[in-house]
Amino acid sequence: MSETDISTAIERLMGRVDYYLHCELDEEYEHDRPDAARRQLEAALRAELLRAGAVGLVSAISQQSQTRPVINLGARFLA
Repeated sequence: MSETDISTAIERLMGRVDYYLHCELDEEYEHDRPDAARRQLEAALRAELLRAGAVGLVSAISQQSQTRPVINLGARFLA
């Protein structure tokens, strides 16, 4: 993941963390279901980890295909 991707993911997660903390800790904040905010935070964390894993997998596959030697057997069978 690029530095920009990481920063964007952190910003998305921090928004969910802030919301959860307000629901859980702020007595003035009217929220009747802090457990719902917690589930939203967990879902956001899961989504970001899955996204990071997918980006890492695609990057690894891309790097492998760029460094893997190409064996040309076509000329051998054409003769």
